[in-house]
Amino acid sequence: MKYSHPTNTASRTCKIRPGPKGTSCLTCKRRHKKCDQRLPICERCEKGGFECLGYNHNSDRRAVRRAVQPSQPQPLILPKPIDQENVLPQCPSPSRSHLETSWFEGTIEARGSTLNSDSWVNENNSLLRAIQSTSKATNRPISVFWKLANLYSQLPCTPTDPLKAFISNPLFDDYLSAQHSRLMERWYFKPTNSQVHTKMVQQRTTSHPQDSLANISQWISLIGIRLCEAFLTGDVSHIHVHNLWIEHIESTLKHVLSYDTTSNGAQKRRSEWLCISLLKTMIISGASTYQVLRSITPVFLQVVFSDPTLWPRECDPACIPLSSILCSQEHMLAYFAFIDCACAMTLGLPQQLEYDTTIYPWSGRSSSHQWAHGSPAEFQLVLADINACRDKSPNARDWREIERWLLTWQSQTGVHIFTESWMTVAWYAVQESWRLALLAYLYMAVCGASSDDLRIQPCIKHMLQVVGTVKKRKSTGAEVSFLVQYLIAGICARTEAHRALVRNKLTDHKEPKFWIMRASDFVPVLDHLWHGAGAGGRPVNWSDYMRSREAMLPVAV
Repeated sequence: MKYSHPTNTASRTCKIRPGPKGTSCLTCKRRHKKCDQRLPICERCEKGGFECLGYNHNSDRRAVRRAVQPSQPQPLILPKPIDQENVLPQCPSPSRSHLETSWFEGTIEARGSTLNSDSWVNENNSLLRAIQSTSKATNRPISVFWKLANLYSQLPCTPTDPLKAFISNPLFDDYLSAQHSRLMERWYFKPTNSQVHTKMVQQRTTSHPQDSLANISQWISLIGIRLCEAFLTGDVSHIHVHNLWIEHIESTLKHVLSYDTTSNGAQKRRSEWLCISLLKTMIISGASTYQVLRSITPVFLQVVFSDPTLWPRECDPACIPLSSILCSQEHMLAYFAFIDCACAMTLGLPQQLEYDTTIYPWSGRSSSHQWAHGSPAEFQLVLADINACRDKSPNARDWREIERWLLTWQSQTGVHIFTESWMTVAWYAVQESWRLALLAYLYMAVCGASSDDLRIQPCIKHMLQVVGTVKKRKSTGAEVSFLVQYLIAGICARTEAHRALVRNKLTDHKEPKFWIMRASDFVPVLDHLWHGAGAGGRPVNWSDYMRSREAMLPVAV
């Protein structure tokens, strides 16, 4: 476009004529690509694996619809996924403007409310089928929330709550089940009985209790699946939106339980509160994780004490029966205990609870959490023992007994049967890495040994070799969480080569890691240790690590 400039002889008024109205979606416009203008998501973005940002930047663009055009279109924002009539007026919620600017890039034009209930049912089913077909059409999945938001914008306005009917639709249950099965296919380890676990999860997810918050479980499942997918694919661009929804659901459940603590539904609300809070630990810092665990410990206790099947007769009621928790089919209970023990170890702080680590009869069951997180159940019991011994708990076992068990441990063949033989070898490597890491942790944190101890250095060297044999799966992007192992190796590392290796593994500048805690939080801690007490390869003690952790990763206790 040419501009007129004033001259010395005459002053001219410059009038710039606007160009033609834009028709491309915002993504194609920014990428300088020709847009096919398909609604609600353009085909070019879908095939290319890009997030289609829609057409709302074209302020007065006419929406192209295949159905009857509304006489008075009105803006529609995706409603909050709970019963607004009964709960929302009394609960804080995510800012509407925040959701609009960070997620939807503005409002979405909705169709009118002239369609009858039959057409609503047909459109609802078509929408869910569209979600399923869209997820199959591309190898690089677009954000589930983005697809839901855009596809939901096509629904007619009705006197009833369309989102509630949308989530309650059996096809949506099928969608959740399919997504969960798809996620389990991306686990690093897949036992032969994984299908049994899948059916149990699907039964819990697709159950529809008749109360005002019946669909909370569906939303929690959807958010959890999307978070796992985000970390596995390396696309964490919508994490802040997930966090908004997590906080909103959490505050809703907290509000409901503030006036209803005894009904049958209250127990389910506690389980959901525990589950949504544990999802939050996936996207916050390690210091914040400790605070979240502390805040939901009373909820965890209420859930555990309400289930008599978790309590053997000979169990001390003052201590949580950890072996029963780990072998239960309630994944969130096992996950809470695992994060509690791992957080206490990495931060050097007390566990939230006292655990009874006696191995009670396991009834032949094996919880799926250990496959998902690479955390063998028997070593979680030992980790809890070492933490208790480190903190001089009156219920702690003698450290020599723990050492003897770790030194004499041998993997038992045939206990765990996987779908592929290489998984058996990899699982043994994971077990061995835990054994070596816990030995080094025991010697340093309990016995007071320094990192140059002759019992520690061979453990570290062997552990790094073992961990190196467990490669990331290129086909699915799945990997095993080795946070505890690499952190112990970093504390004890004396050579620059070992320190560089550990630093590279813990840093997530290339891609986010689907680990139990945010590994990158501990890189500044190790840097402080390596350039301070451990400068020049000098040996360090556990107290040196604690000073570095308190300096670089403080936790409000």
